Amino acid sequence: MYKTIVVGTDGSHTAAEAVRRAAASEGRLHVVSAYRPGEPADVILDVAEEQGADLVVVGNRGMTGARRFLLGSVPNKVAHHAMCDVLIASTT
Repeated sequence: MYKTIVVGTDGSHTAAEAVRRAAASEGRLHVVSAYRPGEPADVILDVAEEQGADLVVVGNRGMTGARRFLLGSVPNKVAHHAMCDVLIASTT
């Protein structure tokens, strides 16, 4: 069981699924939404570190295709840099 969960949301359908999954847990939940000038992945990672998160949950929006490699994406960056478990939620 996860005690401290950070979930990132940008209002998209996959972010809503991420929030739904994170809320189903019994752990303490921190919902993070970052807009300019904060880089969303960095803000999520910072909050996760500050709160001592056991789990970070994000939606899979932007994870497909070549754009992921050229532009990067929030789920990709979080998955590669988080110091805890990461759940990437999908609506499919």
